[in-house]
Amino acid sequence: MDLRSIYISNGVGMFLLLMLVYASRTKILAHRLEDRLYSCMLTGVFVACFMEAFSYYLDGKIFWGSRVLNYIANTYLFSANLLLSFCVLVYVDLGLYGDLSRIWKLYKPQIFVGVIMLIITFLSCFFPIAYWISPENVYERRPFGYVYYFVILYYLGTGIVLTRRYEKENGAKAFFNVNVFLVPILVGAGLQFLFYGLSLAWLSSAIGLVGLFMMQQNEQAYIDSLVDTYNRQYLNHIFSAWTARGKTFAGVMLDVDRFKSINDRFGHSEGDKALKVTAGILKRSRLDREWVFRFAGDEFVVLKLSESPQGLDAYMHEVNKRLAEYNREDHLYPIALSYGTSFFDSGDLDSFMKDMDTRMYEMKAAHHASEAL
Repeated sequence: MDLRSIYISNGVGMFLLLMLVYASRTKILAHRLEDRLYSCMLTGVFVACFMEAFSYYLDGKIFWGSRVLNYIANTYLFSANLLLSFCVLVYVDLGLYGDLSRIWKLYKPQIFVGVIMLIITFLSCFFPIAYWISPENVYERRPFGYVYYFVILYYLGTGIVLTRRYEKENGAKAFFNVNVFLVPILVGAGLQFLFYGLSLAWLSSAIGLVGLFMMQQNEQAYIDSLVDTYNRQYLNHIFSAWTARGKTFAGVMLDVDRFKSINDRFGHSEGDKALKVTAGILKRSRLDREWVFRFAGDEFVVLKLSESPQGLDAYMHEVNKRLAEYNREDHLYPIALSYGTSFFDSGDLDSFMKDMDTRMYEMKAAHHASEAL
């Protein structure tokens, strides 16, 4: 067992996390539950990196309290493995759905398994179930200890399945790539499972948290914080990328009718709600790689790579169907949309945007004229 490599790997993990705390110090106090959970994972992995190195240092050393310290360190490490992987699952679910009540409803089997494993972890301090610290203060992994790796895989695998199911039902969530932080954790844990004495699990967890932080930065830069769609900045990026590659695409610009009236009559909080409902309908209507952007105010743009001007016809049919379903329900006000379509195969983007805008306002004028009759 090479203690120097163990100290280096966990020391690098601690250094990465310290740099991460410094880089995210203005965001670590954010009020979102996901951010607080991220802070807990950050702290937990930092302590685990220290405890991992400390447990290897203690191994075989005899002094007053050394065996107790070894039990404390390993109890923390076994517990942290379980709690971190479950926290990752919760983080994934909150990132996709943002609903804490789902956790207690859907993940009772995972919670039950975790509680049982935590009980076994504490019992291992008295009975050699998962591991054993000999009178000579030498750590020994018992066969049941490998069960922890399967429970970790169970939690992380559930997160992957959840993400794939969400993408199938709603389309890929903007910048929420579960592989960015799950793959390093899985690789590190897998290598440590296969090669006893290798210490990579917590370093790989630190790398996973760095990937998660990078993903958060992309989200903050390119995601509209109110409606959770791409923003105008990312729209410009997509335009540049597609035109540089010679792509053709269909586009539609949409506007909420009488949006000022909603704000004036019901307040700006209801106006925000109307925008969120509209964005939700636009996102749930996606059929095949449609990109939804909030352009400005109550205006949205949807793009899709297409070789035909009719590339978004099926999508708009789905939008109108879902909009009608929403308006049949009991709400304070109906939501109506005006929209204009265009197709880009050459020329400039200003003309493309102006074409959508002109057609959208033609529909809006027609709506207002019909209401006046």
